[in-house]
Parts: sequence; structure tokens; C-alpha cells
Amino acid sequence: MKKSSLLALLSAGLLTVTLAFAAEPAAVTLVGEGQCAKCSLGKSDTCQNVVVVTEGGKEQIYYLAQNALSLKFHDSVCTETKSIKVVGVVKDVGGKKEITATSIELVKK
Repeated sequence: MKKSSLLALLSAGLLTVTLAFAAEPAAVTLVGEGQCAKCSLGKSDTCQNVVVVTEGGKEQIYYLAQNALSLKFHDSVCTETKSIKVVGVVKDVGGKKEITATSIELVKK
């Protein structure tokens, strides 16, 4: 009886861990023009980083979620557009694409 209970408990734990990893969205890498949604694009009332990428011949704007990394990087693109590479998880928020960055860096042309 003890063995079957222990086996059931271990199986449930393994299933929980597997589902947790399967549910996490995959990180993507975006390379495009880093800009300020307010100062460069005029699409926001407050400063916020965006990366503008070309997908299928059309420009797509990805707003960077306000986290410590994006806030620290903002001065690099607030008043000057620069090529950047952003790695993170994308989701739709209020009809806009938003990426929660885990890495942001300037791209040398």
C-alpha cells in the first residue's frame, strides 16, 4: 500500500512539473529599430521602449514591458532610433504586441 501511494505521489509530482514547463511560452528574438513610443512614434502619452520590426513586408510594433531591464535601456533609444536585438516572451495586451525582455542589446550595422 505504501509503495502504490508513493508511486502515485511521485507520478503526480512529475506530471505537475511537466505541465509547468510545457505551459511556459517560448522566448523569441526580435531585431529591429528601437524607439520611444512617445518621443519618436507619438503613439503614447508616456515614454516606453518599442522595437519596430518588418514582418511579411509590414512594420510591426512590439512594446517592451516596463521592467528593470527595459527602463534601464530606455535612455539609449528615447531621443534617437537605434538598431536593437530583444529576447523575451511576446503576448497580446490590449490589442498590442508586448515583449517582456530578458535581454536587450544594440546591434552594430
